[in-house]
Amino acid sequence: MRKNKFVLILTLVAFCVISFANLKDVSTSPFSTAIEKLYAFGIVEAEDNLFNPSGTLSRAEAAEWIVKTFKLSAIYPMVTEEEVQKKFVYTDPLGVIDEGFVVPSAKDTVGIDGEEYIEGLIKVRAIEVVDGMYRPYEAITGVEFGQAIARVVFGVDEEIDYGAKLAELVYAPAELLSLKRPLRREEAAQILSNFVDNPNFQVITILATADIHGHIEPYTPSGAKYPIGAMEKMAYYVSTERAIQPDLLLLDVGDAPYNTNVANLFEGEPVIKIMNMMGYDAMAIGNHDFDFPFNVMERNSKLANFPFLSANTLYMEKPVEFLKEYVMKEIGGLKIAIVGLTDDSSAWYTHPRNVAGITFEEQYSAAQRVLDEVAPQADLVIALAHLHTGNRILPEKVPGYDLIFEGGRDVVAFPEKINGSWVISSGKHGELISKTNLNIFNNEVIGINFAHIFMSQNLPQDEAVVELVNGYVAQLDEKMNTVIGRTEVDLDGERGTVRLKESNLANAIADSLREMTGTDFAIQNGGGVRASIPKGDITIKDVYTVLPFDNLVVAVEITGKQIWDVLEHGISAYPAAAGQFLQVSNLEYTFDASKPPYSRLVSVTSKGAPIDMEKTYTLTANDFLTGGGDKFVMFLETKKIIVTKSFLRDAFAEYVVRHGTIAPQVEGRITILNPAN
Repeated sequence: MRKNKFVLILTLVAFCVISFANLKDVSTSPFSTAIEKLYAFGIVEAEDNLFNPSGTLSRAEAAEWIVKTFKLSAIYPMVTEEEVQKKFVYTDPLGVIDEGFVVPSAKDTVGIDGEEYIEGLIKVRAIEVVDGMYRPYEAITGVEFGQAIARVVFGVDEEIDYGAKLAELVYAPAELLSLKRPLRREEAAQILSNFVDNPNFQVITILATADIHGHIEPYTPSGAKYPIGAMEKMAYYVSTERAIQPDLLLLDVGDAPYNTNVANLFEGEPVIKIMNMMGYDAMAIGNHDFDFPFNVMERNSKLANFPFLSANTLYMEKPVEFLKEYVMKEIGGLKIAIVGLTDDSSAWYTHPRNVAGITFEEQYSAAQRVLDEVAPQADLVIALAHLHTGNRILPEKVPGYDLIFEGGRDVVAFPEKINGSWVISSGKHGELISKTNLNIFNNEVIGINFAHIFMSQNLPQDEAVVELVNGYVAQLDEKMNTVIGRTEVDLDGERGTVRLKESNLANAIADSLREMTGTDFAIQNGGGVRASIPKGDITIKDVYTVLPFDNLVVAVEITGKQIWDVLEHGISAYPAAAGQFLQVSNLEYTFDASKPPYSRLVSVTSKGAPIDMEKTYTLTANDFLTGGGDKFVMFLETKKIIVTKSFLRDAFAEYVVRHGTIAPQVEGRITILNPAN
């Protein structure tokens, strides 16, 4: 971002003459023009046409006026029966949005008039809650008011000397922001009026989503008591933002269309249609956008009313016609370049048939190449970077992107400035929309403010989107609600289990593969298991939810040494919750987590007897793994002996039907020495 000194001269900005007839008590105020301006723009209100200009401004009123002036969001918290600790971020990809993220921020604002504006001001961290109290009815001083404005205008996520910043602002009268006494309402109006209808000052809003993964319906995350999400609430929120802010971009950072039952059954169509209804401006391509064949992506791109962006995806070594490297947008008079970047290792993390003929230009080289092209044309350059951990490496390797919206990291974090670029997270699974306000003075970005807007249970839904979702879900449910068996125990398919330790659900899935093919052993990658099943009936929908990917059951001939290498690779990323972590059937393995990767395995046995490194065995897996997915390249040297037309979920469903009632246990198939936790 270009940085020029921000000099704001507080003058009485000329605008159309406003009659004082609406407000009965402001004509004698020295700041009457400012009051009338804010009243005309709906920022201040008057009861019985009385503004009370000499009255003191309360902290609650200050929040409302600032939120409205700077186009912040009104936040409606959710009151719960139990008291829970307030939360704002999670940095563990396994984290979820529970009720702690959406409860009120202060004890003394619950249910009062203007609570939503107080929450909006707290959300951007412009004002602090002390000991759980906001003190809404206390008067605010000029210093406090000015400090809150400075934090909104210049931001809070980098070291800023607010005193110096305020000193750069030239006000008339300048003493208003240095007042230690309570601020009068007319004085506050005078301060804010200079930001309203000022041709030199404007706010541009960027709303962003990431890793939606087909979550068009609300869902209850593991460990949470209340539902969160999803796109039907997101659509409502976006419509409310558009009503107050015409200078708005809506962007997605990839992995949106697939990975829930309803999204997969219709190959992403419901998600794209909802994104059309919401008015997205662009979507980057993430690694999971390759979970279906390339022609499905092409079809969805034609359905979309917005461009699909990827600067480094190639087909047959050539640029892809239906993917754009970037798009240029003009918002509020600024030219904004939006560049899409896809993880260049994406081919490893989907089915090989889905990426046949597809290659990727090295991600940082592509980022630099496109930046060099667009920077001379643009006032601002944005990267939609679905690069996983590479998102934070990007600004170090390729300085010059103003904003980097990151995908694939699955975190909820505050913005961080890395080597001059803001790196911004937008959550996952439809749990939130990130809102970044760019504050512009004389066509220069002088600061940003930021908020995560959580899609909590108490928020309204867009009824048109609800109707669309219900239509797709009805078609799905007709088939999916069929009961095929029962479980006597909870089946644990949580991400923090299947990717880090033995899982009773994954044990049953691996057993189902071995039963289908009759091989010596079977393995199941933790990343392919996507949900748990509670004790009770098991439906087809449960099976699809657990195993959403269209991975076929395949058996191979494999040596004992190759099995060792496969398992060694599976644990190489531990303690990171990597999808390559392997669950097993008719095998047991022990590894020492304190050892370096690829030197961790201690033993591999079957029924307690060590496997023979020279012997050839038979092993069942899925064609994602046997095709070299998740970098299991050792499978490329094995011989396929059975290639079924059955998906993993078919094998597991048949297993449940065949057994009727199941009760799998954690039985010591995986032993971890010196575990991380």
